[in-house]
Amino acid sequence: MKKIMKIVEKSFIIIMMITIISCSDFLDVVPEGTATLESAFSMRRHTLRYLYTCYSYLPSNSSGSSIDVLAGDEVWVNDEPTNPYFSRDANRVARGMLTSSNQLCSTWQNYYRAIRDCNNFLEGMEIYVVPDLMEFERDQWIAEVKALKAYYHFLLLSQYGPIPIAKENLPVSTDIQGVQVSRNTVDEVVDYIVELLDEAIPILPANVLSEVSDLGRITLPIAVFLKAQVLVTAASPLFNCNEEFAIMKNKDGSQLFPQDKTQQTEKWKLAAEACREAVKVCMDSLGMELYTYPGDPKYSLSDTIMQQMTLRQAFCEDWNNEVIWADTREWVSSLQHRVLPHLNLLFDEHPNMTQAFSVPLKIAEMFYTENGVPIEEDTEWGYNTRYTLRRASKGEGLYIRTGGETARLNFEREPRFYAWLGFPQGIWYGSGSYDDSKPGALYNYKDLKGIRVSRNSWWNPTGYVPKKWIHYQTSQPVTLQISINTYIWPRYRLAELLLYYAEALNEAENSLSARQQAMQYVDMVRERAGLQPVAESWRLHSNNPGKHNTQEGLREIIQQERLIELCFEGRRFWDLRRWKTARELLNQPIQGWSLFNTDNADIYKPMTIFSQRFGLKDYFWPIAESELARNTNLVQSLGW
Repeated sequence: MKKIMKIVEKSFIIIMMITIISCSDFLDVVPEGTATLESAFSMRRHTLRYLYTCYSYLPSNSSGSSIDVLAGDEVWVNDEPTNPYFSRDANRVARGMLTSSNQLCSTWQNYYRAIRDCNNFLEGMEIYVVPDLMEFERDQWIAEVKALKAYYHFLLLSQYGPIPIAKENLPVSTDIQGVQVSRNTVDEVVDYIVELLDEAIPILPANVLSEVSDLGRITLPIAVFLKAQVLVTAASPLFNCNEEFAIMKNKDGSQLFPQDKTQQTEKWKLAAEACREAVKVCMDSLGMELYTYPGDPKYSLSDTIMQQMTLRQAFCEDWNNEVIWADTREWVSSLQHRVLPHLNLLFDEHPNMTQAFSVPLKIAEMFYTENGVPIEEDTEWGYNTRYTLRRASKGEGLYIRTGGETARLNFEREPRFYAWLGFPQGIWYGSGSYDDSKPGALYNYKDLKGIRVSRNSWWNPTGYVPKKWIHYQTSQPVTLQISINTYIWPRYRLAELLLYYAEALNEAENSLSARQQAMQYVDMVRERAGLQPVAESWRLHSNNPGKHNTQEGLREIIQQERLIELCFEGRRFWDLRRWKTARELLNQPIQGWSLFNTDNADIYKPMTIFSQRFGLKDYFWPIAESELARNTNLVQSLGW
C-alpha cells in the first residue's frame, strides 16, 4: 500500500508539472482572450490542465519558507545573508522589516491572479461545451474551482483583512472608474466565501474518483473543514466586533469591521454548527479517526515508543486516516536535512546538515508537564528550578539518554514534547536504529558543547529543533549523503477540526453543558497524546483546579491545547492574530540556551537572541503603494 501511495503522489506531481510547463500559452489567459479561452475548453484534456492551473497557486509550507512557518515566533533562524536554504523574506517579517514599500511575502497579486483563473474557468464552463467531458465531471470540476476560489479569498482575508471581492473578471471595455474598486466589509467577504462553499459542498465527492491521478484535489471533507475554519475565524476577536479596527473605513465612510455586539455570539453559533457538520461528515460518514501507529512487525516496541510513533506519524505518515487534505505538490524532503541534528554514535560534522531551523525556548516551555497541565501551574513539577541541571536515570532512558545531563526543563514533560521537539541528550528514535529494547543503542541528539563552530556558520541558535518535521526513517548514515524519507505536508488534520469545534462550543454558549461538550473534543486529542482528560488533570495537578469550569479558563486551555497539538504546522501564526493575543506573545523575546559558553552549567541559561516587536498595524499586511496608486478607492490597512 505504501508503494502504491508513493506512485499516486508522484503521478499528481507530474501532472501538475506538465500543466504548468506545457500549457502556458492558454493558461495565463485574460478575459479578452476569447480565442485562446475557447481552446482551453475544446477538449477534456485541455480543460483538465486548466483545472490544475487553478490549483497551482496553493501556498506551500513544505520548504519552511512560508509566512505561516517562519514569519512568527514558532520557528527561528539566524539572520545570515548567505543562507542558501530558504527565502529570507518570511524571516524578515518576523524581524519587523515589512513595510508598505517593502512588500515582503506579499500574496495580493498571486491570489487575485488565482481568483482570475478560477473566474475564467467558471465562465468558460458556462459558455463552452467540452465535447468529451461527462456531465458529472463537469459539475464536480466547477464545484472544485468554487471551493478553490473561496479558499483564495479566505487567504487574502486572513492576511489583508477586508478585501475587494472578485466575483467576476472585469471585461476589457470597463472604463477607468469601473476598475476603481473598494474593499468589501468583513461580513460581505465571509458571506461570499460561505456562499461559494455552500454551492460546492452538495456536489463534491466524499473521495477522489482515482487515487492514481486525483489525490490532493478538493473533496467534500476538505470543503466542510474550510467552511468551519472560515466561520471560526470570522467569529474570532480579530474580525468579530473588533473595536480597535472600528476606525478603518472605506472612503465613502462605510465601516469595514462589524461592530454589532448583538451578533457576536451568533457568529460563534454559526461556527459551531459548521464544525458539527464537518465532524459529522469526516467521522460519522467517512469513518475518519485520530491516527494510531499500528506497530512494527520486526520489533515489540515499548508503550513509550509506540506513543512517540503515534504522534510523529500522525504528521509524517502519508494519507493516514486523520489527514483531511494534503497537497501532493508539497513533498517534505530538503527541509528535513535542514533540521536533522547531529546524533550520537555518528561523526560530529556532516556537510549536508545545516540545522538552520530552531525552536525558541518559549515554545519548549509551552508544552505541558507529564501531568497534562502548563509547567507554571503544575503543583508537583518545580517551575522555579527549570533551568537547573539534572542527569537522566535509567528509567527515563527512552526519553533522555541515561546519564545524560540537560536542563530540568526537559524532564517529566508530556509525550508531545518528546515526539515533536529535539533537544540535547533527548532520544531520537529511528534514523536507522529501531529496536528500543536496548535504549543505549538508540540515537540521541548530541550535547550542545562543540556542535556550534562559529558565529558565522549555520548552526542552531536555540538548542531545540522541530523534530515533528523529521520522518522517523530519515537517517544520518556514516556517509556524506543523508537518507531522506519524504512525505506530503498535511494541510488539514482531524485533530485541528476537533479543536475548532471545542473552541466554537465554548464561545457559543457560556454554560456548564457547553463546556462539558467542548471538553469531550479536547479530551479526544489529549487521549491520543497520552494525557488524562482536562477536568481530571486540572483537578489533580493544577494550582488552579477550577480553571476549566469557567468560559475564560476553558478558552485558555483550548488555545494552549491547539498551540501544542498543531505546533510547527503553520497554525500558530494565524491563531495568535485571530485571538488578538499576538501583541502579548509576539512582544516576548526570542530566547535560546547560551550556546557560546562551554560548560553545561553556563550553557543552560536563557539567552535573548532577538527582541520581537508587534503592534496593532501588524495584524494585517499593508497593500503595496503601487496598488494604491493604481486604485485610488482602496484604503490602506490600519496603521500603515
